[in-house]
Amino acid sequence: MKTNHIKIRESKANHVELPVVMTIAGSDSSGGAGIEADLKTFSAFGVYGMTCITALTAQNTKGVKTFEKTSSNLLSQILLANFEDFYDNEGPLKVIKTGMLTKEAILELTKYELNGIKFVIDPVMISTSGSTLIDTEGIQHCINYLIPKSYLVTPNFVEAKTIYSLLGGEVPVINTIQDFKSFVISLQNLLKCENLLVKGGHIPFDNNDRESSTGERIIDILYQPSGEVTVFESKFIKSENTHGTGCSLSSAIAANLAKNKDLVESVGISIDYIHKGMLQMSKLGHGNGPLNHNVQPVNYLHELVEYENGDLMKFDTEHTFLNYLINHPSVKDNWKKYTQHPFVQQVANNTLPFDKFLYYLKQDYHYLIIYARMHGLSASKAETYQQTHSQATIISEIVQEIENHKRKLKAYDVDYDKDIDELKPGKACIEYCDYLISCGMKEDYLGIKTALAPCLHGYAEAGVYGLNLFKANPKSEDSESKKVYKSWLDEYTSDWYQQANIEGTKALNSLVDELPKKRVEELVRIFNDVTLLEINFWSEVLELDN
Repeated sequence: MKTNHIKIRESKANHVELPVVMTIAGSDSSGGAGIEADLKTFSAFGVYGMTCITALTAQNTKGVKTFEKTSSNLLSQILLANFEDFYDNEGPLKVIKTGMLTKEAILELTKYELNGIKFVIDPVMISTSGSTLIDTEGIQHCINYLIPKSYLVTPNFVEAKTIYSLLGGEVPVINTIQDFKSFVISLQNLLKCENLLVKGGHIPFDNNDRESSTGERIIDILYQPSGEVTVFESKFIKSENTHGTGCSLSSAIAANLAKNKDLVESVGISIDYIHKGMLQMSKLGHGNGPLNHNVQPVNYLHELVEYENGDLMKFDTEHTFLNYLINHPSVKDNWKKYTQHPFVQQVANNTLPFDKFLYYLKQDYHYLIIYARMHGLSASKAETYQQTHSQATIISEIVQEIENHKRKLKAYDVDYDKDIDELKPGKACIEYCDYLISCGMKEDYLGIKTALAPCLHGYAEAGVYGLNLFKANPKSEDSESKKVYKSWLDEYTSDWYQQANIEGTKALNSLVDELPKKRVEELVRIFNDVTLLEINFWSEVLELDN
């Protein structure tokens, strides 16, 4: 008998921190809604999901056949097990999302004081197929005990009207979008929840802002009692892939909130995710089929929105984007810490122990390999062939710099080909490279270029700062390290590097003639994150063996 022996290579360890969201809902045996849809959605958005199942259902795309509720005793044990392991003052549990609830589940949940946890309540009453999933007593308990403590409640229009009636209100006639806004505000005032999103899939509007059964516009309204009403407008989707859309939308919002996105962005990104899932799916089942939970969500709301001029920021040669980033209030002090880092000071003053400088060279060698790959990733996302060519040129220059590093290391008896174990990256280098790779996977061309900018421009500025210190240092002993450090400073103050700094500034500016303010905020955050990683990169060198 022939035996095949396949040895699987050892995987690289990487400590990825995932925020945790718990879903408290019913199980859908057909997999399109409930707990099953929630977990699929959590995975799509890169968060860890755990569960508390309130009921087991026998259902498919045509309807719910029957269900059995989870006992109070078992619910109590499930919640206790989850909370004692995942919830504490700094625990990973960030958000709890609820779907199909029972009176027993609500009473068990309200026994806990869960400070710091955001509740997203999807008041599930009727399935897409029309099956009733909760009784009046259960909804009343939800309204009385759970909703007032919630961060967000997400009823669809039919559910919103039912809740309004249960609270003693007379549901107003809604003819216009303004009527819809007023209804949402009134409902929130009755519910006393922190925020309210009413989904408008059951109430389309025409181009005259009037409710119409043949309307092509869907309006979802988010009301934040601070006084802000956000209207999300989208095109009506003709699709039978609607099973579990409500569950999945609230789960997507919960996942984004767990990732510290703001509420408006979380809702907008989640709406788009649901629309993609409905459109990018062949029909499954004989009723209302499930959506495709495997579609790739966008990362930022700006990718979806058509902006007006008032929402845009403009940049030109007099007011460059790089200058804006460097001088932004959240970046300015960090940029100075980076470009005037004690590492640069010690290099300039010849006080840095040479073994630490050698460690830095080894770390920088590894970083440059990832740096080159990042430019390759940006080339794959370039919008023009000129941008692709530019990235290819930069990669060629980085390869040359990597070869120079190999020669430097060899001069100090470090041979990459023989001493590869000695060149293992340190913690700061790994964190920096992982952040860049993450940006490369989820960001667009501009986002990647922004993430790479602190390296190019920071070294140019740090080099000038260090060379000035070097020249001002009266102690000019002709030590070996002095020569090495001087050559390092010369490299980053050379004509070619300073010209690269100028060209890089122009290239970045050419990408941002005008940008949505929200996108500018995102890019500032990326630039600042990388600046802090650059600081850590040099700080680790100085802390070596201290």
